Amino acid sequence: MKTTEILALLENGQYQEAKESAKNALLTEPDNALLNYYAAWSCDGLSDETEAISYYEKALKIGLPETDLADAYIGLGSTYRAIGNYAKASETFQKARVSFPENKAITVFASMALYNEQNYKEAMQLAIKIIGETSSDPTIIAYKKAIINYSEDLDAVWD
Repeated sequence: MKTTEILALLENGQYQEAKESAKNALLTEPDNALLNYYAAWSCDGLSDETEAISYYEKALKIGLPETDLADAYIGLGSTYRAIGNYAKASETFQKARVSFPENKAITVFASMALYNEQNYKEAMQLAIKIIGETSSDPTIIAYKKAIINYSEDLDAVWD
């Protein structure tokens, strides 16, 4: 089965079929980054987080196309977070933030992992900054500059 067909299964929520197809294809193409990524994605869709990790890691090690890379980082980081490995989740999201500084979703996921690590201040700073930068709510927009400014140091006090 071609990668495009497996992708179609994933996009339609047919995770079991996608997993079987990806794993079968990996028997002949074990170093295909997309097949490893699709196997990981299908495992995630089936709540097989532990199994997904090795596929995500291998896909990232081999090298994914730029169009899939950010999503693979999100998938791996979220999977680590889901199984309670918050340090690995934060490490993954930090690496992803360096590679994709404009990807706001990565930053939101990073803030959740930081929260789980009890890095509450940094988690809040990231979350508040994202709200200030991306909200279309008129009441947020009215205070955008202040929100972003305050997000830089939540403990700052001005006399």
